[in-house]
Amino acid sequence: MKARRVSAGGCGPVRPGVSGMGRLMQRILRRKKLLAVFFCAFSRFPLAAQVDLEFHGAAENIQALPFSKDLNLTDSRTAFTGDLRVYAGEVSAFVSLSAEYNGVSPGRTGFLLGEAWMDWNSGDFQLRLGRQLVSWGAAGGIVLTDVVCPENLTAYAGLDFAGSRLAVEGLKLRYVFPFLAVEALWLPLFTPARLPGGQNPLYNVLYPASVEMGGAVLPVSVLDDIPPRTIGDGEYGLRVSAYTPALDFSFAAFYGWNDIPHFTKNLIPEGAVPEGLELVPDYGRTLMAGADASVPLGEFLLRLEAAWTGGGYYDRSAGETAAALSAGRADEPVEKHNLKVLAGLDWNPSGWTLSAQYYEDLLPDAYGGGTARPWRKYALTLRIGRSFFRELLNLSAWCYLDLRDFDSTLGASAAWALTDSLSLSLGSDVFTGGIENRGDYGAYKNLSCLWLKGVFRF
Repeated sequence: MKARRVSAGGCGPVRPGVSGMGRLMQRILRRKKLLAVFFCAFSRFPLAAQVDLEFHGAAENIQALPFSKDLNLTDSRTAFTGDLRVYAGEVSAFVSLSAEYNGVSPGRTGFLLGEAWMDWNSGDFQLRLGRQLVSWGAAGGIVLTDVVCPENLTAYAGLDFAGSRLAVEGLKLRYVFPFLAVEALWLPLFTPARLPGGQNPLYNVLYPASVEMGGAVLPVSVLDDIPPRTIGDGEYGLRVSAYTPALDFSFAAFYGWNDIPHFTKNLIPEGAVPEGLELVPDYGRTLMAGADASVPLGEFLLRLEAAWTGGGYYDRSAGETAAALSAGRADEPVEKHNLKVLAGLDWNPSGWTLSAQYYEDLLPDAYGGGTARPWRKYALTLRIGRSFFRELLNLSAWCYLDLRDFDSTLGASAAWALTDSLSLSLGSDVFTGGIENRGDYGAYKNLSCLWLKGVFRF
C-alpha cells in the first residue's frame, strides 16, 4: 500500500490542496466508466409516457459552542441540500447534492454528492444501480451488522447516527417472496469512512501530536491513506429477511474492507536518535456474519442482534509497542476476531418514546492480552423522547454509558417547528471521562458543547 507523508498538524487522511469542487470532479471522473455502464443498462428498459418530477431542498445552519475555555467554536457550518426524484413507470431515479461552508474545518467546505441511483421495480423484483444508502440490523446508534455504509466522522454536534452515514456505489438486487425477502449487494468501488482533517477539532482525538518514548517527546506524522480503488477490490453482501406474525428476523453476511484504516508505527531515524514517530495507514479485508430479530411483546418491542467479524486490526499493548520500536522493528497491529451482541427494548406509552439497549463487544482470542484495548467492553444506552403541542415541540434525551470504565456521552435537544418549513433546535452533547480518564467517550471530553441549529425546508 503506497502512502504520502503529511505532518501531524496537516490535513491527515483528507488530501490538502484540492477544493471541494475539485474533489467532486475527481470522484465523478474516477467513476465515469462505472456510471456509463449503469446508464447503458437502464437505457434498455422502456420508459413510461408520463414522467413525474419531485424536488426538495433544505438550508441548514449550525453553531456549536464548547464548554471548554481552550476552544473556539467546535462546529460552524452552513449547508444547502437538494434532492431530485424522477418517476417514469417502473423506472425511477434519485439524486441528492449538497454544498457546505465550514468556518471551523475549511477542508469540509465544498460540494458533496450524496445519493445518485436508479431503480427498476417489476412486481416483486427490484434492481437499484448507483450511489445509495443501505441500512441493516435492528440496533440503534451502534454498529453490529450495519457495516455496508461507512460513517462520516468529521462532525458530531447535532448529528444523529443515520445522518452520519455515507452512500456507497454499486448494485443492489432485491426479491420479495411470501414472508421472505432476499437482498444481494455488489459494491465495485470501496468507500472508506470520512476522517477529520488537521484543522478539525476531532483530528487531535484520533491522532496524537506527539508521544513520549524513552524520556523524549517525539512528534507524530501521519501518512496519507490511499484506499483500494480497483473493481477487483469490490465488496459483496447478502441479507435474507423473514417476516412472521410472531417476529421478524434476518441473516446477513458481508465481505469487504475495514472502513477505518489501521496504522503501523515506525520510528523516523536521525542517526542513532529517532526524530519522530510515523503512522502508516492500511486497510484490510474483513468478513462479517450476523443476525437480528424484532419480537413484539405486548406494548414492548424486543430487539436482538449479533455479529461476528474477522479481519479486524487492533493496536498491541504499550509494552509490546515499546519493545518493537526499541529493537528497531515496525510495530504492526494485531489481527483479531470480534463478537458483538445487543439486546434492546422499546416502549411507547401515551406519546412517549422510551428505548434501552445493552451491548457487549468481545475479542475472544485476546482474552489473555495482546491488545491495547480490553478484550471485553460492555455498555448501556438509554433514550427518551416526547412530542408536545401537536408535535410542534419535540424533546429528547439520550445517554451512552460504558459500564467498564464508566465514561459516557449524553445529551438533550429541543426542536420547535415555527412553521411547516422552518424549525429551530437547541441541544447539547456532553462527554465525560471514565475511571482514570480511560474509555472511548472520555477522549472527547474537551469537545462537550452547546449547539443551535436552524433548518429551512422547501
